[in-house]
Amino acid sequence: MVHALQDAFRPIVVNPVLIGQTKKKADKYDATLLAYHGLTGIWSPSYMLCGRQHDLTVVSRRFMKAMQQITRAANAIGTRLIDANLLLPREIQMKSASACAIVQAIAEGVTSPIEAVNRATYYARHQDIPERRATYVRLIEALTVLPDVSASVRQVLTALLADIRHWERQCVLYHQGMSTLLRQLTLTYPDGRTLTGEALIALLQTIPGVGARYGEVLLAEAGLDVVTRFGKAQALEAFAGFDPRKTYSADKVLSSSSRKGNKQLHSTTIQIAQGLLQHGKRQNPIATWGRAYKLRQGGTTDAHNQAAAAVGKRVVRISYHILRTGTPYDGSQYNFTARHTNVVKRLRHVSTRVHDLVKDIHQTEVDDTARAIATDVIHAFSSLAGIESGFTLKATTADVAVEELGFTTRTTRVLQQASITTLSMLWFRLIQGTLLEVNGFGQKSYEDVVEVLVASGRILKK
Repeated sequence: MVHALQDAFRPIVVNPVLIGQTKKKADKYDATLLAYHGLTGIWSPSYMLCGRQHDLTVVSRRFMKAMQQITRAANAIGTRLIDANLLLPREIQMKSASACAIVQAIAEGVTSPIEAVNRATYYARHQDIPERRATYVRLIEALTVLPDVSASVRQVLTALLADIRHWERQCVLYHQGMSTLLRQLTLTYPDGRTLTGEALIALLQTIPGVGARYGEVLLAEAGLDVVTRFGKAQALEAFAGFDPRKTYSADKVLSSSSRKGNKQLHSTTIQIAQGLLQHGKRQNPIATWGRAYKLRQGGTTDAHNQAAAAVGKRVVRISYHILRTGTPYDGSQYNFTARHTNVVKRLRHVSTRVHDLVKDIHQTEVDDTARAIATDVIHAFSSLAGIESGFTLKATTADVAVEELGFTTRTTRVLQQASITTLSMLWFRLIQGTLLEVNGFGQKSYEDVVEVLVASGRILKK
């Protein structure tokens, strides 16, 4: 069939979760539904990374796997040292160059603690710095039993160091491959600008506290053109695993958990957020905002995790707008001191439900009662917004063109030139109080419009 259709055949990938359940749990029924949805276009094709973009994803993930292997080998070295009563892991990070130099000396058979620690030139050659001098002394004390280390332990350390060197070489190769692909991948903006992947990473690094590795993971997992793939920042946040789902009962939050997202992007963003919370400078507005958020949540361990998720979500949202516009980070566009009160949160919730309801309701289902309820809702929101006027729209009033309302020819022309072509648009300007701002529309025209609408019974004075 594929050969018969030739160029007319277009394969499509659809998420089976979106098509619903079938009557029978059989592959042929699932295949039938998938084919039906694909041919009718009910479900749009899933976004697939391909070409160099797919290669970038593969190389980036292999790089992360190699880094994990280095961490695993370093942890194994630490465990073997502790087993041999060498307390080196308590004083220094085992993945650091100084630790590797000391472990290499132990593996080579060095029995003197001072000689082994002197391999760590970062501490041995800077004795004039008090902090490094203190660490140097503690490292020597941690290797007190070095002469008693057995040959088998030294052999194990030699093998683990060889593993670390192997995976470090692999990381170098993978990173070179990523750099090549990022130079080849480009993104063209509507204004004609074309930016490479490396240029986009440089823009992402303008976010305070964000390094190049975050940009590499973001572009590898989400792609360069995030606008085409996601459409809005909230979708990218959900893709990164920062889309919390809350369970409510009697207006109380019983539980909160984030939905599953891309684990590579999520873990990298969380690491950045943790670094901002723990080591971010006071001048960093994102770090300051995250710490204040943690305190508002109680300052506990759970509050710290919530703050890390909130900071990560902020970073992802900022990244989306940087990639969307192709411009560096601008802190003036974000208000980190604003706090959403309970009233604001409730209004946002109601607004979302109203928008969803409008999408579900068809125009044919709207009767006079529905219009009356909608009118009351409009007045309620208008009073909150401070745009409530002294008029009420009659519930049975139908929306018609302005030329059918009985205004003078000049008034009708002025309204049409201001793109006010229907009664609903005119009513919005009236209750908003901006009708007098229309060019060529004075106080006399305003009074004539109100008089005509009241006389015709379309609006009522309060």
